[in-house]
Amino acid sequence: MNATLILADSARTHPDGTFSMLRGGITQLNVSPNNPVFFRGTLLVRIVGTSSESGTHEFKIVCVNEDGAQVGPDFSGSFETPPQGGTVQLSIDMQFVFPRLGHYEFSLSVDRHQLGAWALDAVTTAVKKE
Repeated sequence: MNATLILADSARTHPDGTFSMLRGGITQLNVSPNNPVFFRGTLLVRIVGTSSESGTHEFKIVCVNEDGAQVGPDFSGSFETPPQGGTVQLSIDMQFVFPRLGHYEFSLSVDRHQLGAWALDAVTTAVKKE
């Protein structure tokens, strides 16, 4: 089983195994000084399983900071891989206020094994002086 994660402003999965995405691939949040680090968007997860991995699986997604401490709630649930194998897509809409600037990572575990991650850096935007 393997997985791909991608962060976007918005994303939706479709029954035919495809997805639609708006501004996908976000790896950096630019924040004005002294403002909260706020993110509202969608984490899109695509999991591919083989026929030997068919059946029900449990997933959990957590966000951790550079120290490994969990930030915000986790997202968990289950999904079913078809008997012949195939692709499962998850679209998770979220709102986060990160505690500070820095490096964060969304990590996906399936059946308690890490399958993928998506990194995100919250940085200060340059202030223009005239």
